[in-house]
Amino acid sequence: MNVGTMDNEKILEVKNLKTSFKVEDGHFFAVDDVSFSLNKGKTLGIVGESGCGKSVTSLSIMRLIATPPGKIESGEILFKGENLLKVSDARMRQIRGNEIAMIFQEPMTSLNPVFTCGDQIAEAIQLHQPKLNSKQIKEKAIEMLKLVGIPAPEKRYDEYPHQLSGGMRQRVMIAMSLSCSPSLLIADEPTTALDVTIQAQILDLMRKLNSELQFAMILITHDLGVVAEMCNEVAVMYAGKIIEYGTVEDIFYRPQHPYTKGLLDSIPHFETGQRLEKLSTIPGMVPSLTQLPKGCRFRDRCTKSISQCAEVEPLLESSKTDTSSHSHTYACFNPFKY
Repeated sequence: MNVGTMDNEKILEVKNLKTSFKVEDGHFFAVDDVSFSLNKGKTLGIVGESGCGKSVTSLSIMRLIATPPGKIESGEILFKGENLLKVSDARMRQIRGNEIAMIFQEPMTSLNPVFTCGDQIAEAIQLHQPKLNSKQIKEKAIEMLKLVGIPAPEKRYDEYPHQLSGGMRQRVMIAMSLSCSPSLLIADEPTTALDVTIQAQILDLMRKLNSELQFAMILITHDLGVVAEMCNEVAVMYAGKIIEYGTVEDIFYRPQHPYTKGLLDSIPHFETGQRLEKLSTIPGMVPSLTQLPKGCRFRDRCTKSISQCAEVEPLLESSKTDTSSHSHTYACFNPFKY
């Protein structure tokens, strides 16, 4: 099933993607029949607990799955109509970093400590824009540092990653990612290692650049507050599958799946004049992907489980509300009603 289609230019379409891993105690699908699409200038949030398949989905799109133990088993990843699973390694290297860029969650491990920040941005530009000379490359790198709001960019160009704060390092990563004007940016937990104030600054920067440069963006996070602020559409993943997909309004105001509702209920609410209460939690843990329960993968943790949930795995189905003309999909036999 393809979900999330809109009228404007389609940048990415993932169809029935399956990515597996071999481990000592078996063989499992970290991404199991995942489908979604993304259009120019739009942001898709992929949310879920750790181990749900969010990062493996992004690494599959980039074709960065280590083989072995991992393998993209089947499906299609159409980037501007070109199936990335069928292109040559040389073509994929051309696309990766140039047309599709990625920001990782810990910039200190992504940046090389023995090269200056400027050299690392310049290397990305030189690799994908070989017609530029060394002076033009340096000017472009400094321009990118300025674009992402780094003060005194000429000075920062010659500094090493350890000389910068965490927030500045993440800005360097964003500058490097956008230096070749990609059509798609994948941000995997881009603010996890940063304090709350710096998180807000980085998110504001990414939203501003997304609006100005009109690249499509996939934002992988466990923070629903970030999703509400940044995304147009949301895919909720659980145990390797998308279990609900819709607009931000669908997910926040009309969640159908009990797992989505559980995630939303666990967000703290600060309202004056109300008695403090304990945070709501989802009982239990994400099941091992090598020992998935029969039927619905969430049923052992679900408060709305019915007998059918133990026998058959629910498939994504559409639900159109009176306030929405598009398709809101969920995989549940006993969804919430509005």
